[in-house]
Amino acid sequence: MVKKPANIVYGVDDRPPVLVTIIMGLQHIFVMSSTLVLPVVIIQEIGGTFLEAKSLVSFSMIAAGIGTIVQGIRKGPLGSGYLVPNLCGPSYLAISMRSAWLGGLPLMHGMTIIGGFFEALFSRVVHRLKKLFPTEITGLVVLMVAVTLIPLGASKFVGIELPGDDIKPNHLAVAALTILCMIGFNIWGKGKAKLYCVLIGMVVGYALSWATGIFSADDFDRVLQSAVFALPGKGVKRFAWDFDLSLVIPIMIVSLCNSLKSIGNIITAQKINDAEWKEPDMKNIGNGLLADSVSVMSSGMLGGVATDTSASNVGMSFATGATSRYIAFTAGAMFVLLGFLPKIAAVFSIMPTPVMGAILIFVTSFMILAGFQIILSGEHSTRKIFIIGISFIFGLSVDMLPGLYKSIPSWLTPIFGSSLTLATVLAIILNQIFSIGSDRERKA
Repeated sequence: MVKKPANIVYGVDDRPPVLVTIIMGLQHIFVMSSTLVLPVVIIQEIGGTFLEAKSLVSFSMIAAGIGTIVQGIRKGPLGSGYLVPNLCGPSYLAISMRSAWLGGLPLMHGMTIIGGFFEALFSRVVHRLKKLFPTEITGLVVLMVAVTLIPLGASKFVGIELPGDDIKPNHLAVAALTILCMIGFNIWGKGKAKLYCVLIGMVVGYALSWATGIFSADDFDRVLQSAVFALPGKGVKRFAWDFDLSLVIPIMIVSLCNSLKSIGNIITAQKINDAEWKEPDMKNIGNGLLADSVSVMSSGMLGGVATDTSASNVGMSFATGATSRYIAFTAGAMFVLLGFLPKIAAVFSIMPTPVMGAILIFVTSFMILAGFQIILSGEHSTRKIFIIGISFIFGLSVDMLPGLYKSIPSWLTPIFGSSLTLATVLAIILNQIFSIGSDRERKA
């Protein structure tokens, strides 16, 4: 029986009032919608049509909603039973783009199914790998999940889209006021004000974005011209899949890297929901990965882009003190519904860049602290210093020195292309190397 931490208002098994559940679900939907631009980017890159873009977005939302619901289940082997929402997976963007270039959307969908299937297989054996994830490595994974959000959050906070761009003062001002609003309600707010601190900040951010001209006429046109109700994929060839053997190994590597990220998210959910947490429940993690694989495969089968568990949403549940899995059911169901309601979905998909940046910085702060707490909770030794230090240093090098690993073989790109993955893989390898002789020393 887990002990609910003092800072959690609605724990994992608590049932918040209906209105609270709906409002908290809306907060999560805003964050889940932040990656809906990825399907549009893929369509633009391959010269697809507007109808294909709408179809890809709608089916991606439905698959992410399904994954969010399934993740909240706690019966049988499917679902971790935690609030760990899904969204369009940035981890899969490069391989999805490559597949779409080679064979169009059918090949992308087919390889997405393969990626989800591999994650399902991995989920069945991950519980046997507990020795690979001692407390310090678990904490490093959680910390690196937060680190991966920093470049995205910081760039959006100051309004920079490409390296070399100037900081946009209006974006910076809106982002600063938005996050100050969230922080203010989180620190000094009581009751519902603290629970809704992110949503209140979003409303303020949207209003400021409108007042400062960050919203464009095109943004409003997208909302006005969208239909109130529409069947996803109308006018587009659906349920078409293709496969390419040359992409199997790359998609398996990406799937494994994505699984490592999901492990970090689920571990974070375990930690923030248990005041007496000491080590990860690997069986529970396996069930969570299986739920994530269902979402990925559903997206490929329906006609969307690969999905991924969201570190931002896990961080937000920690920040607001509402981690109830019943919020997952509500948010997931609403996200599925939005796949059929283009006009409402458009409101979420035009989230201003500075508002996104403020949310990311806000939730990442909580995740960084959680990572350090886990790392420092175990016993310390010289071995652990080098395991964590070296892995953390080279993990950070990916983001701090772009292009440092550009000459590595292409099949290793998924590992060296992610600070999270590189740090995790290095930590696992170093832990095995530096553990040589440790059992003998303990016995002596």
